[in-house]
Amino acid sequence: MAMIEVRGLTKAFGELAVLKGVDLTLERGSVLVIIGPSGSGKSTLLRCLNVLETPCSGTIAIGEANMAFTSGVKVKQADMLALRRQSGMVFQAYHLFPHLTALQNVMEGQVTTLRRSKEEAKERALTLLAKVGLGGKADAYPHQLSGGQQQRVGIARAMSIDPQLLLFDEPTSALDPELVREVLKVIRELAKEGRTMMIVTHEMKFAREVADRIILIDEGVIVEEGRPEQLFGSPKQERTKQFLSKIMEVY
Repeated sequence: MAMIEVRGLTKAFGELAVLKGVDLTLERGSVLVIIGPSGSGKSTLLRCLNVLETPCSGTIAIGEANMAFTSGVKVKQADMLALRRQSGMVFQAYHLFPHLTALQNVMEGQVTTLRRSKEEAKERALTLLAKVGLGGKADAYPHQLSGGQQQRVGIARAMSIDPQLLLFDEPTSALDPELVREVLKVIRELAKEGRTMMIVTHEMKFAREVADRIILIDEGVIVEEGRPEQLFGSPKQERTKQFLSKIMEVY
């Protein structure tokens, strides 16, 4: 049985339909990479899964939590929080609290969301900071860290609530090229550990290496999905061929 199941997911902002009935499944321990042109709905999909954006309609199931969304029907806060706790989100632009140290940033969600004691949260945070290569930066504030280091704190923070699913929204897009490698290294290691992940990225070489499955989204619909070797090697849809030919010229 799939750990993540999405059916008929739609999202519109006013008159603009961004997601137009997305269906997808993801097995536990799998890595799904989402590619597509800017404005295609990739980031909105992740934000809907984390309920940072409320879908207009459709269903989302992650682990034991599931929600149905209906246009015009207000979602229950308790149901939304139950679903949100199933996933940890890593954003493009870090979103660290500037007034908190790296350690405090990773502790925050554990204390406020999971109600862990500060002692337990600190122990877990230190373990995670060491895991992402920042054991010596626990007391540093975000402005004292490089972009790559801040993003790695963001990854530690996302993992701190023990989510079923990790969501990465273009985690290297705001980084200088020399800092991209250190972040991708951490994500590769998480994939080897069997973490269940969905990753939006423009890093095609990385996508090909880390993904179990890749989907191409364009204009709010899934155009094609398949294993990396199939989708990159012999795409079936003309739109996929067009997108890959253009993006390979850039990257």
